This record gives sequence, structure tokens and C-alpha cells, in this order.
Amino acid sequence: MYRPNVCIVITNEQQDKVLMFHRIGVEKEGWQFPQGGVDAGETENEAFYRELQEEIGTNDVTILKISKKRVKYKFPKWVFKKWKKTNKKKLKYKGQQQRWYLVRLNQGTTSISFEEHPAEFDAFEWVPVEEAVQRIITFKQKAYAKGLQLLEMIH
Repeated sequence: MYRPNVCIVITNEQQDKVLMFHRIGVEKEGWQFPQGGVDAGETENEAFYRELQEEIGTNDVTILKISKKRVKYKFPKWVFKKWKKTNKKKLKYKGQQQRWYLVRLNQGTTSISFEEHPAEFDAFEWVPVEEAVQRIITFKQKAYAKGLQLLEMIH
């Protein structure tokens, strides 16, 4: 079973750069896009707005495109081991299936804040679209490439 999930790509005006966020406490391969699970009884769009607010402190965005298809990826074995160490319950998903969103921030990066909830990120950086796939953790690289293709950001 795959966990329903949303992944959000924030682009600039020219759509040649994307905003990547650095996960707290992760040195290597710590960069990613905002993303998160769709809770029971929640629509993908509701999860999209909630995740943006929780992770980057704003959901004041304009949606440019939403992928028609979802992108699936499996968790590697080490993810299950790590989960088991920090959680009492077994991880019930073998991976995630993501709906991809392409957006632009309405107020620019000044609206980004890591003050809400326990923060997941500690930094952000504009990077060329092609570089985003190389920055993400290895097991998500194919999913990122596919998601960016579905949003017509790369070919």
C-alpha cells in the first residue's frame, strides 16, 4: 500500500529555478521540496495547503499546474529500520504516491517562515531545475525526475 502524498514545486517567474528546502539535522542529501501525506478525510488540495503552511509558514501561492498522474516510489529498507527505532507502530506503507503541484509564491520568499510547529527545514535556496534531482536523497531521484517531467519543468 502506498501513502497518498502531495509534493510542491515552487518556481520563479521564468520557471528556470525551483526553491529547495534543507531538512534540519540532515547533512548530505538534505534538500527536498515541501511534501506530506494526505490525512484521512482530507482532499489532496486540502493537504497541499496544510503542508505548505506547516512546512514553510505560508500557503499564499498561485497554482500553475497540477500533475494528472501520481508518482510512486518505494521506501528503501533503511527507512523501515529508522522508523522502527523512533515509532512504536510498524510503518504500514511500502512507499508513497504523490500528486505534484507547481506553484509560485504570491509574496516572494519573504513570506517563508520556519516558526510553525516543530520546524522541518532550516534553509532554502533557489536552484536550477535540473539540479533539483541531484540534490534530493538518492531513493527519491527517479520520482523527482518523473514529477518534474509531469509538470513539464524538464524533459
